[in-house]
Amino acid sequence: MTNPTLSIITLSFNTSKVILDCLHSILLDKGLHFSDTGDSSSKVSTEIIIIDNASSDTSVADINHFFQQKKISKNNYKIIQNNKNVGFSKANNQGIKVACGNYVLLLNSDTIILHSAISQTLTWLASNPKASMCTAQLLNPNRLVQASGGFFPNLSNVFTWSIGLDDLPFFNYLVKPFHPHTPDFYTHSNFYLKDHRQDWLTGAYLLIRRPILDSVNGFDENYFMYGEEYELCYRIKQKYPELEHWYLIGPQIIHLGRASAVSQADPLVNEYLGVLHFTQKHHPHHLKLIQKLLYLNAYLRLLFYKLTGNSKFSGFYQEACSKISKF
Repeated sequence: MTNPTLSIITLSFNTSKVILDCLHSILLDKGLHFSDTGDSSSKVSTEIIIIDNASSDTSVADINHFFQQKKISKNNYKIIQNNKNVGFSKANNQGIKVACGNYVLLLNSDTIILHSAISQTLTWLASNPKASMCTAQLLNPNRLVQASGGFFPNLSNVFTWSIGLDDLPFFNYLVKPFHPHTPDFYTHSNFYLKDHRQDWLTGAYLLIRRPILDSVNGFDENYFMYGEEYELCYRIKQKYPELEHWYLIGPQIIHLGRASAVSQADPLVNEYLGVLHFTQKHHPHHLKLIQKLLYLNAYLRLLFYKLTGNSKFSGFYQEACSKISKF
Protein backbone atom coordinates (compact mmCIF):
# COMPACT_ATOMS: atom_id res chain seq x y z
CA MET A 1 0.00 0.00 0.00
CA THR A 2 1.29 3.51 -0.83
CA ASN A 3 1.38 6.10 1.90
CA PRO A 4 -1.94 7.84 2.58
CA THR A 5 -2.44 11.52 1.91
CA LEU A 6 -4.20 12.13 5.22
CA SER A 7 -3.59 10.79 8.72
CA ILE A 8 -6.40 11.29 11.25
CA ILE A 9 -5.25 11.09 14.87
CA THR A 10 -7.85 10.57 17.58
CA LEU A 11 -7.32 9.96 21.28
CA SER A 12 -9.35 7.55 23.36
CA PHE A 13 -9.80 7.72 27.12
CA ASN A 14 -12.90 6.00 28.45
CA THR A 15 -14.93 7.39 25.56
CA SER A 16 -16.37 4.19 24.08
CA LYS A 17 -19.83 5.75 24.02
CA VAL A 18 -18.78 8.63 21.77
CA ILE A 19 -15.72 7.52 19.79
CA LEU A 20 -17.70 5.01 17.71
CA ASP A 21 -20.06 7.79 16.62
CA CYS A 22 -17.01 9.87 15.70
CA LEU A 23 -15.45 7.05 13.66
CA HIS A 24 -18.75 6.34 11.92
CA SER A 25 -19.04 10.00 10.89
CA ILE A 26 -15.48 9.94 9.52
CA LEU A 27 -16.31 6.96 7.29
CA LEU A 28 -19.32 8.84 5.94
CA ASP A 29 -17.07 11.56 4.50
CA LYS A 30 -17.55 11.03 0.77
CA GLY A 31 -14.19 12.51 -0.17
CA LEU A 32 -12.10 10.04 1.85
CA HIS A 33 -10.89 6.56 0.92
CA PHE A 34 -10.07 3.88 3.53
CA SER A 35 -9.47 0.77 1.45
CA ASP A 36 -6.14 -0.44 0.05
CA THR A 37 -7.96 -1.98 -2.91
CA GLY A 38 -10.31 -0.65 -5.58
CA ASP A 39 -10.49 2.62 -7.47
CA SER A 40 -9.70 5.58 -5.22
CA SER A 41 -8.68 8.06 -7.90
CA SER A 42 -11.37 10.58 -6.98
CA LYS A 43 -10.90 10.30 -3.20
CA VAL A 44 -8.21 11.03 -0.63
CA SER A 45 -6.39 8.00 0.77
CA THR A 46 -6.74 8.12 4.54
CA GLU A 47 -5.52 6.31 7.62
CA ILE A 48 -6.93 6.53 11.15
CA ILE A 49 -4.61 6.38 14.15
CA ILE A 50 -6.09 5.93 17.61
CA ILE A 51 -4.08 6.38 20.78
CA ASP A 52 -5.77 4.85 23.79
CA ASN A 53 -4.68 6.44 27.07
CA ALA A 54 -5.21 3.35 29.26
CA SER A 55 -9.00 3.31 29.09
CA SER A 56 -10.68 1.25 31.79
CA ASP A 57 -13.84 0.77 29.72
CA THR A 58 -14.31 -1.33 26.58
CA SER A 59 -12.99 1.33 24.19
CA VAL A 60 -10.22 -0.68 22.53
CA ALA A 61 -12.30 -3.81 22.02
CA ASP A 62 -15.20 -1.73 20.72
CA ILE A 63 -12.95 0.16 18.28
CA ASN A 64 -11.39 -3.03 16.94
CA HIS A 65 -14.83 -4.57 16.49
CA PHE A 66 -16.04 -1.43 14.71
CA PHE A 67 -13.25 -1.52 12.13
CA GLN A 68 -13.74 -5.24 11.56
CA GLN A 69 -17.47 -4.76 11.14
CA LYS A 70 -16.89 -1.93 8.64
CA LYS A 71 -14.31 -4.10 6.84
CA ILE A 72 -11.56 -1.52 7.18
CA SER A 73 -8.17 -3.04 6.38
CA LYS A 74 -5.53 -3.06 9.11
CA ASN A 75 -3.37 -1.15 6.63
CA ASN A 76 -5.74 1.79 7.10
CA TYR A 77 -5.87 2.04 10.87
CA LYS A 78 -3.57 1.74 13.86
CA ILE A 79 -4.40 1.45 17.55
CA ILE A 80 -1.70 2.27 20.10
CA GLN A 81 -2.45 1.32 23.70
CA ASN A 82 -0.71 3.17 26.51
CA ASN A 83 -0.39 1.64 29.97
CA LYS A 84 -1.23 4.97 31.59
CA ASN A 85 -2.94 8.22 30.67
CA VAL A 86 -0.09 10.29 29.22
CA GLY A 87 -2.29 13.26 28.36
CA PHE A 88 -3.29 15.04 25.17
CA SER A 89 0.09 16.38 24.04
CA LYS A 90 2.20 13.27 24.48
CA ALA A 91 -0.45 10.93 23.05
CA ASN A 92 -0.89 13.10 19.95
CA ASN A 93 2.88 13.17 19.50
CA GLN A 94 2.82 9.36 19.56
CA GLY A 95 0.30 9.42 16.74
CA ILE A 96 2.25 12.00 14.75
CA LYS A 97 5.39 9.85 14.91
CA VAL A 98 3.69 6.87 13.26
CA ALA A 99 1.51 8.89 10.86
CA CYS A 100 2.31 8.45 7.17
CA GLY A 101 0.19 11.22 5.64
CA ASN A 102 1.32 14.53 4.19
CA TYR A 103 -1.51 16.13 6.14
CA VAL A 104 -2.43 15.42 9.76
CA LEU A 105 -5.87 15.95 11.26
CA LEU A 106 -5.98 16.11 15.05
CA LEU A 107 -9.55 15.20 15.93
CA ASN A 108 -11.21 14.83 19.32
CA SER A 109 -13.10 11.61 19.93
CA ASP A 110 -16.16 13.56 21.10
CA THR A 111 -16.88 15.02 17.66
CA ILE A 112 -19.25 14.24 14.82
CA ILE A 113 -18.19 15.14 11.28
CA LEU A 114 -20.93 16.84 9.25
CA HIS A 115 -21.28 17.03 5.46
CA SER A 116 -17.81 15.66 4.57
CA ALA A 117 -16.10 18.41 6.58
CA ILE A 118 -12.75 16.61 6.57
CA SER A 119 -12.41 16.44 2.79
CA GLN A 120 -13.69 20.04 2.59
CA THR A 121 -10.95 21.37 4.86
CA LEU A 122 -8.31 19.22 3.16
CA THR A 123 -9.29 20.55 -0.28
CA TRP A 124 -9.16 24.11 1.06
CA LEU A 125 -5.76 23.70 2.74
CA ALA A 126 -4.22 22.00 -0.30
CA SER A 127 -5.43 24.93 -2.43
CA ASN A 128 -4.12 27.67 -0.11
CA PRO A 129 -0.33 27.46 0.19
CA LYS A 130 -0.15 30.52 2.46
CA ALA A 131 -2.02 28.59 5.17
CA SER A 132 -0.19 26.17 7.44
CA MET A 133 -3.36 24.89 9.10
CA CYS A 134 -7.11 25.30 9.24
CA THR A 135 -10.08 24.28 11.34
CA ALA A 136 -13.81 23.80 10.87
CA GLN A 137 -16.71 25.59 12.50
CA LEU A 138 -17.49 23.83 15.78
CA LEU A 139 -21.10 23.45 16.83
CA ASN A 140 -22.69 22.47 20.12
CA PRO A 141 -25.10 19.51 20.04
CA ASN A 142 -27.96 22.06 19.76
CA ARG A 143 -26.20 23.44 16.63
CA LEU A 144 -25.28 26.76 18.24
CA VAL A 145 -21.81 27.95 17.23
CA GLN A 146 -19.11 27.01 19.72
CA ALA A 147 -16.06 29.10 20.60
CA SER A 148 -13.04 27.79 18.70
CA GLY A 149 -9.60 29.33 19.10
CA GLY A 150 -8.76 33.00 19.22
CA PHE A 151 -5.71 35.20 19.79
CA PHE A 152 -2.56 34.40 21.73
CA PRO A 153 -2.75 35.25 25.43
CA ASN A 154 -0.80 38.39 26.31
CA LEU A 155 -0.76 40.99 29.05
CA SER A 156 -3.50 43.08 27.41
CA ASN A 157 -6.09 40.41 26.69
CA VAL A 158 -5.47 38.50 29.93
CA PHE A 159 -6.11 41.78 31.76
CA THR A 160 -9.37 42.47 29.90
CA TRP A 161 -10.45 38.84 30.33
CA SER A 162 -9.59 38.76 34.03
CA ILE A 163 -11.72 41.76 35.00
CA GLY A 164 -14.51 41.22 32.46
CA LEU A 165 -13.76 44.13 30.13
CA ASP A 166 -13.86 41.77 27.15
CA ASP A 167 -17.57 41.26 27.86
CA LEU A 168 -18.34 44.90 27.07
CA PRO A 169 -19.66 45.84 23.61
CA PHE A 170 -16.98 46.79 21.07
CA PHE A 171 -14.13 46.26 23.54
CA ASN A 172 -12.80 43.29 21.61
CA TYR A 173 -12.22 45.56 18.64
CA LEU A 174 -9.68 47.45 20.75
CA VAL A 175 -7.94 44.44 22.30
CA LYS A 176 -7.94 41.18 20.37
CA PRO A 177 -9.46 38.66 22.78
CA PHE A 178 -7.89 35.44 23.99
CA HIS A 179 -11.38 33.90 23.84
CA PRO A 180 -13.72 35.69 21.37
CA HIS A 181 -17.45 35.55 22.10
CA THR A 182 -19.92 33.36 20.23
CA PRO A 183 -22.90 34.80 18.31
CA ASP A 184 -25.36 33.88 21.09
CA PHE A 185 -23.53 36.11 23.62
CA TYR A 186 -25.41 39.35 24.24
CA THR A 187 -22.98 41.35 22.07
CA HIS A 188 -23.93 39.12 19.08
CA SER A 189 -20.40 39.03 17.70
CA ASN A 190 -20.03 37.68 14.17
CA PHE A 191 -16.44 36.56 14.80
CA TYR A 192 -17.27 32.87 14.34
CA LEU A 193 -19.68 33.49 11.46
CA LYS A 194 -17.12 34.21 8.75
CA ASP A 195 -13.88 32.78 7.38
CA HIS A 196 -10.86 34.54 8.85
CA ARG A 197 -7.30 34.27 10.11
CA GLN A 198 -6.73 33.93 13.83
CA ASP A 199 -3.71 33.24 16.04
CA TRP A 200 -4.58 29.80 17.36
CA LEU A 201 -6.96 27.04 16.38
CA THR A 202 -8.64 24.46 18.56
CA GLY A 203 -7.07 21.06 19.10
CA ALA A 204 -10.54 19.49 18.79
CA TYR A 205 -10.23 19.79 15.00
CA LEU A 206 -6.87 20.89 13.63
CA LEU A 207 -5.76 20.08 10.09
CA ILE A 208 -2.09 20.85 9.53
CA ARG A 209 0.62 20.22 6.97
CA ARG A 210 2.84 17.39 8.20
CA PRO A 211 6.24 19.01 7.38
CA ILE A 212 5.33 22.07 9.46
CA LEU A 213 4.23 19.93 12.39
CA ASP A 214 7.46 17.95 12.24
CA SER A 215 9.61 21.08 12.00
CA VAL A 216 8.48 22.25 15.46
CA ASN A 217 8.56 18.75 16.99
CA GLY A 218 4.83 18.59 17.63
CA PHE A 219 3.25 19.46 20.96
CA ASP A 220 5.05 20.54 24.10
CA GLU A 221 4.62 17.50 26.33
CA ASN A 222 4.77 19.64 29.49
CA TYR A 223 1.10 20.31 28.75
CA PHE A 224 -1.04 17.41 29.92
CA MET A 225 -4.34 18.75 28.58
CA TYR A 226 -5.69 22.24 27.71
CA GLY A 227 -3.57 25.08 26.36
CA GLU A 228 -1.26 22.94 24.24
CA GLU A 229 -2.85 23.98 20.95
CA TYR A 230 -2.18 27.71 21.29
CA GLU A 231 1.35 26.97 22.45
CA LEU A 232 1.87 24.85 19.31
CA CYS A 233 0.34 27.53 17.08
CA TYR A 234 2.58 30.15 18.68
CA ARG A 235 5.77 28.21 17.92
CA ILE A 236 4.63 27.65 14.36
CA LYS A 237 3.87 31.34 13.94
CA GLN A 238 7.29 32.25 15.33
CA LYS A 239 9.00 29.89 12.88
CA TYR A 240 6.78 30.71 9.89
CA PRO A 241 5.49 34.29 10.35
CA GLU A 242 4.41 34.42 6.71
CA LEU A 243 2.00 31.49 7.06
CA GLU A 244 -1.60 31.79 8.22
CA HIS A 245 -3.95 29.91 10.53
CA TRP A 246 -7.51 29.82 9.21
CA TYR A 247 -10.95 29.35 10.74
CA LEU A 248 -13.51 28.18 8.15
CA ILE A 249 -17.29 28.19 8.47
CA GLY A 250 -18.13 26.00 5.47
CA PRO A 251 -17.01 22.68 6.99
CA GLN A 252 -18.80 21.97 10.27
CA ILE A 253 -18.51 19.46 13.09
CA ILE A 254 -20.38 18.85 16.31
CA HIS A 255 -18.16 18.98 19.38
CA LEU A 256 -19.61 17.53 22.58
CA GLY A 257 -16.74 18.80 24.75
CA ARG A 258 -15.01 17.59 27.89
CA ALA A 259 -15.61 13.90 27.24
CA SER A 260 -12.04 13.00 28.28
CA ALA A 261 -11.72 15.24 31.32
CA VAL A 262 -10.44 13.36 34.35
CA SER A 263 -12.64 15.47 36.64
CA GLN A 264 -15.29 18.13 36.15
CA ALA A 265 -12.92 20.80 37.44
CA ASP A 266 -10.15 19.87 35.00
CA PRO A 267 -11.12 22.07 32.00
CA LEU A 268 -11.61 25.13 34.18
CA VAL A 269 -8.48 24.74 36.30
CA ASN A 270 -6.23 23.71 33.43
CA GLU A 271 -7.29 26.69 31.33
CA TYR A 272 -5.64 28.92 33.92
CA LEU A 273 -2.59 26.67 34.20
CA GLY A 274 -2.24 26.57 30.40
CA VAL A 275 -1.95 30.37 30.26
CA LEU A 276 0.63 30.29 33.05
CA HIS A 277 2.72 27.62 31.31
CA PHE A 278 2.53 29.56 28.04
CA THR A 279 3.58 32.81 29.72
CA GLN A 280 6.38 31.13 31.65
CA LYS A 281 7.80 29.70 28.43
CA HIS A 282 7.31 32.57 25.99
CA HIS A 283 6.88 35.76 28.10
CA PRO A 284 8.52 35.02 31.46
CA HIS A 285 8.88 38.74 32.30
CA HIS A 286 5.06 38.94 32.46
CA LEU A 287 4.56 35.79 34.55
CA LYS A 288 4.09 37.35 37.99
CA LEU A 289 1.62 39.94 36.75
CA ILE A 290 -0.39 37.44 34.72
CA GLN A 291 -0.44 35.09 37.71
CA LYS A 292 -1.99 37.88 39.80
CA LEU A 293 -4.53 38.70 37.10
CA LEU A 294 -5.60 35.07 36.77
CA TYR A 295 -5.87 34.73 40.53
CA LEU A 296 -8.10 37.83 40.60
CA ASN A 297 -10.23 36.33 37.82
CA ALA A 298 -10.68 33.04 39.66
CA TYR A 299 -11.23 34.69 43.05
CA LEU A 300 -13.96 37.01 41.76
CA ARG A 301 -15.78 34.00 40.32
CA LEU A 302 -15.27 32.11 43.55
CA LEU A 303 -16.96 34.95 45.46
CA PHE A 304 -19.80 35.12 42.95
CA TYR A 305 -20.60 31.42 43.17
CA LYS A 306 -20.34 31.46 46.97
CA LEU A 307 -22.77 34.37 47.16
CA THR A 308 -25.20 32.65 44.80
CA GLY A 309 -24.99 29.39 46.74
CA ASN A 310 -23.39 27.35 43.96
CA SER A 311 -21.06 25.13 45.98
CA LYS A 312 -20.05 23.06 42.94
CA PHE A 313 -18.56 25.93 40.96
CA SER A 314 -17.24 27.73 44.03
CA GLY A 315 -15.30 24.52 44.72
CA PHE A 316 -13.92 24.52 41.17
CA TYR A 317 -12.71 28.10 41.51
CA GLN A 318 -11.34 27.42 44.99
CA GLU A 319 -9.19 24.70 43.41
CA ALA A 320 -8.20 27.09 40.62
CA CYS A 321 -7.12 29.77 43.11
CA SER A 322 -5.01 27.21 44.95
CA LYS A 323 -3.31 25.93 41.79
CA ILE A 324 -2.66 29.45 40.47
CA SER A 325 -1.12 30.64 43.74
CA LYS A 326 1.18 27.59 43.91
CA PHE A 327 2.34 27.85 40.28
